[in-house]
Order: sequence, then C-alpha cells, then structure tokens
Amino acid sequence: MPVASTKRAIARVGHAVSKFGADIRGIAAVEFGFIAPIMLLFLLGTIELTRAIAIDQRFDHLTSAIADLVAREDRLTADDVKAIYDIAGEMMSPYDANDLKISIIPVMSSASNAENTRVYPATTNRPSFNGGAQPARCQAYSLTKGVLSKNESVIVVEATYKFKPMFAGYLMNTSDWTSKAFAKPRKGLCVVFDDNCLSSCFS
Repeated sequence: MPVASTKRAIARVGHAVSKFGADIRGIAAVEFGFIAPIMLLFLLGTIELTRAIAIDQRFDHLTSAIADLVAREDRLTADDVKAIYDIAGEMMSPYDANDLKISIIPVMSSASNAENTRVYPATTNRPSFNGGAQPARCQAYSLTKGVLSKNESVIVVEATYKFKPMFAGYLMNTSDWTSKAFAKPRKGLCVVFDDNCLSSCFS
C-alpha cells in the first residue's frame, strides 16, 4: 500500500476516534445508570428509618400511657385490664399490634426492707397482652434502689415489640425492642387486683 494511502487511512481512523470521543450523546443515561441505584438505596433507607423512629416513639409512649392508666385506678378486674389493652391496640395503629406484648407487674416493698420487692397480686385479674411474661404472685422483682421506700408499691409495665422492616434483609433486620415504664398509684397504697392489696408475701 502506498505511503500516502496509509497516511490517509490512519488520518480517517484518527478522525473517527476523535469524533467518537467528542460525542456526548447518551452520557446522561450512562450517568443515571450509575447514580440511580445509589439514590434508590438512599430513598428506601430514609423511608425505613423514618418508619422505625415513628414506631419506636409510639411504642414508648404506649408503654408509659398504660402504666399511667393503671396507676389512676384503685381497683382493676381482668375485664378492666383487657379494656386498657384495647386502648393500647388503638394507640399502636396503624402499625401491627400483633407484634406487641405487654405485661402489667404491680410490685410492693416490704414494711421492714425497701429492697425486698415482690409482685403482690395473682395473675387472675392482670392478664398479659399477646402472651407477655407475667411474674407470679410473691415472685421477687428487682427495682432500682430508691424507686420504693418501705411499704410502698409501683406499677411496672414491661413491653416488647418485634420490629419488622418493610425491606427486611436488605437494609435492616427484624429486631426485638423492649420498653419499661413505672407509675406510682394515685389513690392509695396500691392498685387492688385481688381482694385487697395487703400482701402476705412478706409474712
């Protein structure tokens, strides 16, 4: 091949390469292809995090509200407790209350030792919600020092919630949350669940 022809061929190839390099058509689509998955991940993460915070706040508020409702009464039956749980289910809406467990645990201290604290009523009139653990009558229950003085009582509400992310396994995993609330009885020594609140657990 003559030298001139070779030079012209090389020049044409170089021109084509240069023209291709200067062609920016479709670059936006390529960039979007790189950025879109990252932006989608940020969007889903924001939605999931916002939802988790909203559920957690409602869960904590619900636990405190139940303790307060129980502490306002002087006597409660099993039907009364179930009615309070109905309120709890409504408070949890629109989130699933089937993932919620609640236990009402009334605790009293000994007349001679404030650190000797026990559950004073039977479980008959204080059912749990969705199978929450219920300590038996006279079972020891530890409290932080100073919560009760001698011969006092407190309503303890323990709750657990199984958080299930909408995109479980991708951004966040299912996890068990816990919450605990305390409230002193408003109307007397203790809230009565049995015949009276004079516990024989310390005799």
